[in-house]
Amino acid sequence: MAKLAGRFLKVLLDDSGGTARDVSADIESIDVPDEYGELDVTGFGEGAENSIPGLPSFPVEIQANFNPAATTGIYTVLKGSLGTYAGRTLTVQVGQNATPTTGDPEFEGEFWVQKMNISATPKGKVSLTASLRVYGSTAPAWGTV
Repeated sequence: MAKLAGRFLKVLLDDSGGTARDVSADIESIDVPDEYGELDVTGFGEGAENSIPGLPSFPVEIQANFNPAATTGIYTVLKGSLGTYAGRTLTVQVGQNATPTTGDPEFEGEFWVQKMNISATPKGKVSLTASLRVYGSTAPAWGTV
């Protein structure tokens, strides 16, 4: 497979009303780790720590340009969901060096917005960093568009 370019990512995130908003233009980077917790199962008298994988956690991190546009800007979409334990669908479609289409990889799941930081410097741009955590009992998954 050829090396893929990030400019062909499509990121959709539900706003507080449950409407999917395309926030792709605001995204600088998105980190979707396929990560599992670790459970210690070391028994008394064992010579080393022993562990097994726990549940997946998928702690999604978003870096974006601050965009307060009504209904569609990433700040507006995230702010309405910040700190509310309610499911918001996150969809990340990965285009294979073109706009995502049927058969391309897609990550999707229900998340809640744990935190959102706004940062800026007087001579720089205003940036947004957000952390999303899994909501509900169904694990997010990779599939296809």
